[in-house]
Amino acid sequence: MSLKDLINLIPPNIRQVGYDIFGGSGDFTEKDLSDEYQAELKGIAHKALLKGKDTIGYEDYDSGTINQSLLKNLFSKNYNLKTLIGGGKIIINDNGEMIITDKFDFNDAQDINSLKDVENMFSGIVSAWKGEDDKYAGGAYSAIREAMRWLGSAPGEGSDIKINLGKYEA
Repeated sequence: MSLKDLINLIPPNIRQVGYDIFGGSGDFTEKDLSDEYQAELKGIAHKALLKGKDTIGYEDYDSGTINQSLLKNLFSKNYNLKTLIGGGKIIINDNGEMIITDKFDFNDAQDINSLKDVENMFSGIVSAWKGEDDKYAGGAYSAIREAMRWLGSAPGEGSDIKINLGKYEA
C-alpha cells in the first residue's frame, strides 16, 4: 500500500478541514483525490453539464444525507465531495479537459477577536449539536460545521480547489 493509498483512507473533506484549520493554503488538486473520488466527481459534474449548467450546486449531489448519521455519510464519496466542494465551477479547457474549481472557505466565517467570541463559539457549537436553531439539524455534523464557522477560512481566504478530471466526453 502506497502513502497516497493510506492518506486516501481519510476522506478528502476531513483532510481539507484539518489542513484549513492549521492554515494550509496550497491548492487541492486531482492528486489529492483517489481515482474513485475523481470518477464520482466527474459523474456529478457530467450530470450538471447535461442540465445546461456550468456549476455544481448542492442540488447536484445525492440527496437524503441530512437525516443520516455523520459516520454513515463519511462512507459516501458523494457526501464527502459535497462537503469538500459544495458549489463549484465546471470548466472545459482548450484541451477538452474538465476542470472543477472552487475555494475551500466558509461563507459565514467569524473571526475570534476576544474571549466573548470564544464563548460565542463554544455556545454556538453546543447549540448546533442540540439543533436549537433553524440553521442546523443537530448532531455531530452541525457541531463541526459551527466550529468551522469560527476556525475555518473566511470567503476568499482558503485553498483553491483546482481538480483536472481529464478529457470530457459528452
